[in-house]
Amino acid sequence: MREMRAISFTDRELTSALVQFAGRLRRQLPSGTLEDTRIDLGPPVRITLPVRDDYGEVRTLSFEETEVAAALVQFCMDRKVRLPARGEKVLKIIAGQPTLVIWLPDVVPPPRKSLQRPVRRP
Repeated sequence: MREMRAISFTDRELTSALVQFAGRLRRQLPSGTLEDTRIDLGPPVRITLPVRDDYGEVRTLSFEETEVAAALVQFCMDRKVRLPARGEKVLKIIAGQPTLVIWLPDVVPPPRKSLQRPVRRP
C-alpha cells in the first residue's frame, strides 16, 4: 500500500512559481504583460507563459513537465509547505488545475511489541 498526496495550484500560483523559477535559471522573461497561462496536456505536459509587449506582439516562454514540477516544489519550499523528501513528485493536470502529486514510499510497519508483561524470575 502506498500513500499519495496532492497539492493543486491556482493559475496565479502557477504563474508566480514559473516566473520565480525562470529568474533562478536566469532565463530572460520577455518584457510586457503576462496573459493567461496555456496548458498543453501532452504527453508530456507543457506550460506556456504568453507575454504581450507594448506593440501587441505576443512572445512566449515554455516550460517542460519536469521544470514545472521543480518550480512548484520550490514554490512550496519558499512558502514553508512541508513536502516529504523521499516522495516521488509528479506533475498532473487534474480538473484543469496543475497538481503536484506526491507518492510516498512503502512504509513497513515496525514489529509489534508483545502486550504481555515480562515474567520476573527469582
